[in-house]
Amino acid sequence: MNTKIIISSLFIFLCFSIKAQENRFKESGVLEIGTRSTISTFGGTGNVGTGFGGQFRLSLGKRLNTEWFADYFTEDINGLANRNDAHIGWSVMFYPFKREQQLFTPYILAGHCFDYTKILLLKPSNEKPTALVEERWSSATQLGIGTHINFSHNFNLSISSQYMIHLGNDIHTHSHQENGKDVIHFEDNHEDLSLEGHLLFTIRGVL
Repeated sequence: MNTKIIISSLFIFLCFSIKAQENRFKESGVLEIGTRSTISTFGGTGNVGTGFGGQFRLSLGKRLNTEWFADYFTEDINGLANRNDAHIGWSVMFYPFKREQQLFTPYILAGHCFDYTKILLLKPSNEKPTALVEERWSSATQLGIGTHINFSHNFNLSISSQYMIHLGNDIHTHSHQENGKDVIHFEDNHEDLSLEGHLLFTIRGVL
């Protein structure tokens, strides 16, 4: 019985997906669901973070699409600390050219998200003792460009580059040497409001 329900559900979902893809470039209200993989770079730490997440898109017409996402990043700070970031937000995607079924469909995107940041010190300083863990909640805006790569009516990949600016309490780390070894500590200005930006490269696959 459970097997029949699962097979029937998959068949209904497949039919819905095919129909949605047929109307993708004609109507609003088209729903797409997929996963995403992101690289974060050019941030305040100077290191590269990698992450994964999920998303769905809801079309508003031939020229506009919306994307609603959540993702999670991890970043190694020179072996001295670990940084974790979580984003949840949305973007509006504008298609400057005719949105037709072709291999590439370029777009401009702009949006907003809320994010959570946590940094854990692995090799803390003894000369400048601070807390071992700092965390914050903040808000961010993003702007970028990208393109869909339409492999078929039922599947596409999207590649985008966007710059994200965060407004919130600053968590700033500083590393130095003690007894010939690299150590790290939090600086005293971590509670001050600041603008922090980083560049995101994202690959997304959707049905």
